[in-house]
Amino acid sequence: MPSTTYAGHTITWAEHSQGAQTIILIHGYSDSQLGWGAMLDQLDQLGRCVTLDLPGHGRATAPQGYRTLAQADMLAMMGQAVAQIADGTPITLVGHSTGGLVALGVAATQRQLPIARLVLIDSVVWGPLTGLLGAAQWLLGHGGYWLFWLMWRFTQLHPATLMAGVASYTPRWWALWRNPTAWRLCRESYPWYRHQPLRNLAALLRFLETCDVRPLVPALDIPMLVITGGADPVVPPAQARWLAEHAPNARLAVFPGAGHLPHVEDLAGCVALITPWLAEAA
Repeated sequence: MPSTTYAGHTITWAEHSQGAQTIILIHGYSDSQLGWGAMLDQLDQLGRCVTLDLPGHGRATAPQGYRTLAQADMLAMMGQAVAQIADGTPITLVGHSTGGLVALGVAATQRQLPIARLVLIDSVVWGPLTGLLGAAQWLLGHGGYWLFWLMWRFTQLHPATLMAGVASYTPRWWALWRNPTAWRLCRESYPWYRHQPLRNLAALLRFLETCDVRPLVPALDIPMLVITGGADPVVPPAQARWLAEHAPNARLAVFPGAGHLPHVEDLAGCVALITPWLAEAA
């Protein structure tokens, strides 16, 4: 699997298709590049699709003693991976949640990279988070790692327990439980997720508590499609609205009633929105 190294981290990615434009997909917290399977089925006809892992997630490895990460280091290491993947050709970054924050930050701080546009799905713009992940951040900051470990270890026991954790990302958990796209995500992600070091998840969650890319946004004038679930319990929709108001060239799309996973909760609707936008921008 292709990779790059930075300060003891190894960042990994996989290529899935070929074409004139390059689309790099960056997953969210506790996910891996395997979580993009259903979306890849719809986007691979648009060009070269590459899925990129976050630090310490999926096949990416972290250095011994990894406990937290500075925002500048996160953007530098992910920017290094993006540069190696792009190899000088124009690219689109598609980011979900933490992946959206990375896409924003890399595009804003590394202007030498050939990033032509962004697709941001429930992107984190600033921390801390809300809902279950916000509670977990509080636990980690108040000596509650053991409880965090128990909660996340439960999700590693079986694809169904992983699904139970994923269902906490939307207020319509019963609809997600019946959603074949969500079950596909859990089944395909589980083989890697069951071995995911929980210390790495804790480290990234601590990073998300203090991250803030708002100062970088006003100068970022590339086209961006900002997608949010109108009932997101993890990243408040107010962050997407702020982004659409302050980024010079942003378009906002809200999926009413959807939670933190609109590309899973309404895959067809997201694809119908993203595909023509990417094709038009190509």
